Amino acid sequence: MAAQALFLKVKGAQVGPLSSEEFRSLVKARKINPEDLIWDDELEEWVPLTESDLVREFLIHPDLYERVILAVGGGKGGVGKTAVVVSMGVTLASMGKKVILVDADLGGANLHSYLGIDDPRYTFYDFYTGKKDSLEEIVLETPIENLFFISGASGTLGLANPKYAQKVRFIKQLRHLPADYILLDLGAGSSFSVIDFFLAAGEGIVISTPEPAAVQETFFFIKKALLRKLQMTFKQDPRISPLFNLETSSWNEPKAKSVKDLYKAVEKLDKDAAGIFRGLIQRFQPKLILNMVRKSGEAKEGVALKTAVGELLTVEMDYWGTLPFDERVREAAMVQRPFVLTRPNSKASRALTQMVTGHLLKESGLQGYLDRRRIRKILSRLEVPESEIAEEPIICSVRCSYWGDCEYQNGGYPCSIRSLELVVRKK
Repeated sequence: MAAQALFLKVKGAQVGPLSSEEFRSLVKARKINPEDLIWDDELEEWVPLTESDLVREFLIHPDLYERVILAVGGGKGGVGKTAVVVSMGVTLASMGKKVILVDADLGGANLHSYLGIDDPRYTFYDFYTGKKDSLEEIVLETPIENLFFISGASGTLGLANPKYAQKVRFIKQLRHLPADYILLDLGAGSSFSVIDFFLAAGEGIVISTPEPAAVQETFFFIKKALLRKLQMTFKQDPRISPLFNLETSSWNEPKAKSVKDLYKAVEKLDKDAAGIFRGLIQRFQPKLILNMVRKSGEAKEGVALKTAVGELLTVEMDYWGTLPFDERVREAAMVQRPFVLTRPNSKASRALTQMVTGHLLKESGLQGYLDRRRIRKILSRLEVPESEIAEEPIICSVRCSYWGDCEYQNGGYPCSIRSLELVVRKK
């Protein structure tokens, strides 16, 4: 079951938000009946518990492990998102957790290169086209024990914006993959495809750097995600849905309405809808990691962003902390290698390990300290084969079969869509 807040209607009374652990306790105490309802974000309606993909497996198998799905995004490219996702997955796997990394950057997949895999046997394209019926069929092994991955569609630009039905199918199957942690590496920017994947996961992490442009883009990413969530929730209500229309919304204007104003407007129209609105805001709690921090004072940018999101969007954001800048960590990213393997004792690796043990494994104090030491020892012994792509980047030129059609075309410079390099090499 995805780790996200749940809302129930038990004997007609709304209950929530509930954590999955609280839901587990209610089930074991037999305080929930099959005819009780749960709010389904995808269907945007109350459905019987037995019909919900979120909890059906858990109702049948109450002792089933909790599956955590994390989507990692951010409004700006170049903030180190993929490097953080891969290193986070490697760290969890080193602790014996079964982890599946999902390359959801459908326009420029490159996660496989970080794992030393040049030419994945299966990619999202096989699922997208129906060549493979389930996501589990395209899950691939990596050189690291307990770590698996689903590759993006290498060299297939047309998959950058899949249809909504395809995204729903993808997301539903994602929830049933056999893993303790599923980490989605999203594409840069805030397109609907990126936002929809971010919202569908149990939890969302946004990565930013301290630069003003990156912080601003991160704020806009969170704002757009919130509006998209509200828009999809109330899309069937002609009175309410126009308030959240992303095309006509006046949020970018100087006198734009605040979230509080929008809530009051909804409450005047429909008190039940206002309750759903309020619950949605309460359970929308993105996490923030500030990457490549050079000075201690730059950490305040994360605090400022958290404050702005709270005051302007009424959203409680969980600030996980900072990852210090390290030139050798940057070099690892340039050659597409997990920095926790190349530099396990660097400040960035230590900080990420602390985030993993504290926020994901929920360990603190002496046990957390001992686990972090054990993780660093394990990581220092792990190896990932170097990718051919990382050694010799392809230069954008007329040799590429996408020349003239690629929106990322930049002749004379290294290919910005690293996943296309193998396509060029095979020509």
